[in-house]
Amino acid sequence: MGGTFQTTLKRFPVTVVFVLALTLYLFHLISIEAKGDEKLFWVTGYYLSTGTLLSLTLHLWCEEVKRNSRKWMIQITMHALLIADTWFLYSLSPERSLTEIGIAHAAALFALGLSVFFLSFTQAKNDIPSWNFATSSIGALATSLVIGSIMSGGISLLILSLHTLFGIDVSYKCYLYILTLCNVCLALFLFLGLLPQGKEKHNDRPLPNAFLNSIIHYLFLPLEIGYMIVLYIYAGSILANWELPIGWVSWLVTIMMGGCIIIEFGLYPARMEKEKRADRLIARWLPILALPLLILMTVSIGRRLQDYGITINRLYLLTFNLWCYLVCIGLLTNRARRISWIPISFACIFLLVSILPVNYASITRNKIHKDIETSLKQATTHPLPLSKDIYETCLKEMPHAQAANLNDRIRYMRDWFGWESLQDLVASNVSLYTLPETEPESHSYRGQTSSPVSVNIPQGYNKLTAIEQQISGTDNALPETWWKNGTLPVLIEGTNDTLYFDLSILKELNQYETEPMPPTVLRCSSPEKSFILTRFSLNYSEQEPEDTYLSFNGYLFTK
Repeated sequence: MGGTFQTTLKRFPVTVVFVLALTLYLFHLISIEAKGDEKLFWVTGYYLSTGTLLSLTLHLWCEEVKRNSRKWMIQITMHALLIADTWFLYSLSPERSLTEIGIAHAAALFALGLSVFFLSFTQAKNDIPSWNFATSSIGALATSLVIGSIMSGGISLLILSLHTLFGIDVSYKCYLYILTLCNVCLALFLFLGLLPQGKEKHNDRPLPNAFLNSIIHYLFLPLEIGYMIVLYIYAGSILANWELPIGWVSWLVTIMMGGCIIIEFGLYPARMEKEKRADRLIARWLPILALPLLILMTVSIGRRLQDYGITINRLYLLTFNLWCYLVCIGLLTNRARRISWIPISFACIFLLVSILPVNYASITRNKIHKDIETSLKQATTHPLPLSKDIYETCLKEMPHAQAANLNDRIRYMRDWFGWESLQDLVASNVSLYTLPETEPESHSYRGQTSSPVSVNIPQGYNKLTAIEQQISGTDNALPETWWKNGTLPVLIEGTNDTLYFDLSILKELNQYETEPMPPTVLRCSSPEKSFILTRFSLNYSEQEPEDTYLSFNGYLFTK
């Protein structure tokens, strides 16, 4: 361990510092029980973990650079950018939506992780060195994590025995310290020490794995063929019936393409070493057979875009589809003799559409915002933003399909980009309950207080009973058309008293779907009792009375 640590410290000095800092930081969080500035905790953790990964890939790349000045310049510049990015994240307003920023950082971290395996081999004549380094590194990481888990489990069991055998009390923090030390610090140092270096790092001799080859030939390849057969049969059926493919096809084609890429990577070293005719045919025909199915996926995505408009997921799925065309054509063009460009191109495209000032998240936000604004201006002459009452009036006056589409788009904007993206369109207290795509047949209301919640004890009451109850229309305990009276009567279990749920009150409480509702008094049949509601969920259908379902919690006070 001492020799390994010295070698690791000499080879990855900055990474070692980050690993030690991350370990001490986690120790600090455990000691203070993560109480304090949560934003600072999160940003600090992001900086230390990302810095560990960044320093590792920079050290690996610098091993290929001869000029020390260039090494220092790149190291200082990249770490300065990471510090600036961390400060930017910390300076963000808590109310700001993190969708766009989160996707951009996910793309950057994905590219950074891939660079560990490929950045050092840009000058290699083929992809064998990077393939060998990647498999060795992944194996080293798995080995390190297993060893770290075994050590943390073994030491934790030993500490637990002190309590069991000798009655010595051990704080739960002790187990968290052990978990951090073994699964973070020890595992990362073992991983760094096991990374190939020198000639082993640039081993250009194909190292086919008999077990991997068997897995590819006898498990993955038959599964891939099964997917292709099913998709080709489906393509034939929709062509015969002259129909458009359903959205589920996109996910099947995505899995099929993932299998295709895995098979190409798995067979690569064996093909480079022996050039077996069967492997060569597999590498050639898989992209050929996949191309027609990609057209099926393109049509499916186009149908979803035409029917429901753009979303972030659909734009990324369409880009993935176009990238798959690039992969298949590229594999056919170079006869699958180079494969590293596949994940590299994926990371580059992911970055381009995520981190630029005009990215898929901003395009989606601006497009949907414009569509909502146009729909609202066509529906009413009232100035924007619309109040809750005016917005609901607009929905009622619209054709139902149009109202449902508008309401869904506003919900999407709220969920992905926050209320600030809608502040110039509608008030923040509008009720965005889900509207069915067809004429409304059911109603749904729900609300819940904060936890814990303070409840005022009504004056003159001296007995408290916590109530948690469920009731449905199949219990034959409800009037068939109770909603016509605007009140749902419910017999309180264990008593002879009836509790009355006023629909007008429930509708008002439903507006608190984005924040806790206040504790609310409901009337009882007995004047000697008072009920305070803390949670409820009501669903009912006027066409199907038996579909009524109510669950609620609260406190029953008795004089």
